[in-house]
Amino acid sequence: MLQRQRAATTIDERDRWFAIRTLTRQPEYSRAQLADQLGRAKSWLSRIIRLYNEHGPEAIEDRRKGRAGQPPALNAAHRALLDERLQSAPDDGGEWTGSKVAEWIETQTGRRVDTTTARLYLHRLGYSRQKGRPVHPKAASEEEQLEQQKKFGRWSKNGNSSTRTNESSSGVRTKRGTARKVSSAEPG
Repeated sequence: MLQRQRAATTIDERDRWFAIRTLTRQPEYSRAQLADQLGRAKSWLSRIIRLYNEHGPEAIEDRRKGRAGQPPALNAAHRALLDERLQSAPDDGGEWTGSKVAEWIETQTGRRVDTTTARLYLHRLGYSRQKGRPVHPKAASEEEQLEQQKKFGRWSKNGNSSTRTNESSSGVRTKRGTARKVSSAEPG
């Protein structure tokens, strides 16, 4: 078992062999302690023991070998084509976004991809998100400032837009200056 543990190609397979080896050599070893030592759940350990008892050593080997998931959405030729296409503006104008790249990938390959995957391809090709700096409100022309004031009412041209009053906003009975500090010592 030690040779199989050392020959394991994945961490998961190595942990499986370590757990089986530990429990066969030290039956008094606590399963909870072993699962905690491996950073695994007790249910994981119970499943590994059950698989080993039912199917033998073949059940411990990692059966995921050689299955690295789906093939990439874009091969090298498609990536080069995408890089070339990104040099010009998209068909609908504007700027390239993750959703626009995802649509382009779908039209080229017939495979739907998420916008996150599309953004990943943008980053792999060396593109980064560009965002312009915000413009200071005073940089706007006089007409634009007036239009902004009409629209939102937040900017005050002369700076005298105080909304402070002398009355309390806490309610009818509360008046300013009537609160008193209460002493914690009771009169005796």
